Amino acid sequence: MHISSNAKIAIMGAGAIGSVIGGMLARHGYRVTLIGRYPHMHEISRSGLCISGIWGEHRVTSSTTRTSVPDEHQDIVFLTVKAFDTVTAAKEALAMLGADSIIISVQNGLGNVETLASIAGRDRTLGAMAIFGAIMPGPGRVQVTSIASETLIGEIDGGGSSRAEALAQMMNNAGIPTRASDNIMQQIWHKALFNIALNPLSAIFQTTYGQVADDPYLREIIREMVSEAFRAAGAVGMDLGMESPDEYLEVLWREKVPPTRSHRSSMLQDILHGKKTEIDYINGKIVEIGRRYGIEMPYNRTIVSMVKAKEALAG
Repeated sequence: MHISSNAKIAIMGAGAIGSVIGGMLARHGYRVTLIGRYPHMHEISRSGLCISGIWGEHRVTSSTTRTSVPDEHQDIVFLTVKAFDTVTAAKEALAMLGADSIIISVQNGLGNVETLASIAGRDRTLGAMAIFGAIMPGPGRVQVTSIASETLIGEIDGGGSSRAEALAQMMNNAGIPTRASDNIMQQIWHKALFNIALNPLSAIFQTTYGQVADDPYLREIIREMVSEAFRAAGAVGMDLGMESPDEYLEVLWREKVPPTRSHRSSMLQDILHGKKTEIDYINGKIVEIGRRYGIEMPYNRTIVSMVKAKEALAG
C-alpha cells in the first residue's frame, strides 16, 4: 500500500496528541483536517498551529480546521479522543469513512480499539500505541514534552500488513518515530501497564513520573497495581509476553521512566483543569475485569476511588 501526499487525513479529537500528529503530517505536506473544540480550532485557523518541544519548533498553517465532522470521505482517520468519548466519536466518524477508508485508534486505556471496531468495522480499524507526552499550553499551541518509545501501528487481529507498514512509514517520515507492529493489542496492554503504574499516582500526588518512580513506597504500590493488571490480562486471555510483573517493572524502571522523568501525567493535567479523567479506562478497566471474573483488585480499586475523589474536589 502506498499513501500519496494527496491522501485526505482527518484527526478526530485534535487535542494535544491529535494536534501533534496532525500538525506534523500537515507540515510534511499531507492534506490534514483537524477536528476539535472551538477555541483551539479558531486560533489555529487564525494564526496556525504552533508545535514546540523535543521535536522542534514549527508553525503549521496548511491544515484545515473544523469543529464538526466534514461531509466528505477521508482516506485515513486518526481517533484521538478521550476514552470516554470513543462511542460518540466513532459513530460521528462513520460519515467520513468510505469502503476503503482506514480508522486508527490512538488513545489511552483499554477497550477503545474493540469499541471502535464494533462500530466502524474490523476491516477498517487499526490500533496504535503512542507513548509520547504532549500538553496544550493554550489555544493553537501544543508542546511535545517526552517520548518513552516509538509509536506502533498494527492490525487488531495481529500479523503484518502493507497498510500498517505504509502508515508507520508516513508518520516516521513526518518526524514521529513510528514502526509497524505485528502484535498491537499486546503493545496497547503494555502502554496500559505504563499508565496504570504512573498516571494516577502522578495525578494524586501532583508530581512527575520521575518523582513517583523514585519513591520506594509508591514503587511498592505500583508493583501491586501491575500485579493485579497481570492477573486481569490472564483472565481475558491476553499474553503479555512476559513471565511476571517483576519482568515488566524492570523494563519500566530501566527503559520507560528515564526519558519521561519530567513528565506530568495527562490525568494530572485533566484534574488541574477541572476535567474528567480517563481513570475508568485505565485502572478502572482492571477493576472491571476483576469484577467480571471474580478476582479481587484492591489496589487498583483504591486508586480509582482516590482519583475520582480528586476529580470531585477539583470540580
